[in-house]
Amino acid sequence: MYDVTATGELLIDFTRNGLSEQNNRIYEANPGGAPCNVLAMLGKLGYKTAFIGKVGDDEFGKLLKNTISEQKIDAAGLILDPNAKTTLAFVDNDETGDRSFSFYRKPGADMMLR
Repeated sequence: MYDVTATGELLIDFTRNGLSEQNNRIYEANPGGAPCNVLAMLGKLGYKTAFIGKVGDDEFGKLLKNTISEQKIDAAGLILDPNAKTTLAFVDNDETGDRSFSFYRKPGADMMLR
């Protein structure tokens, strides 16, 4: 029995983390997706949580499954699809601090949950 179960996107956010010596943007891969962010916070408050979703059976999907499991989010409902890719999002901040997102999915595994 779970207190809260969520479904939706689970993806990798590539967030900008400086510039290289060649003045190229450096991005850091971070687990992302609002549903699991909420579940992780609820878990810290003592709630029992679970996630239903889909990621690719790739390096990023396995990272995401391990990450939510480490957060004590039940991942039994997470499908690792060998025929789809995990969705990637590139996140940039403008000069005022507002974030913008560029998604790489055509479609991503999170959009293929049936």
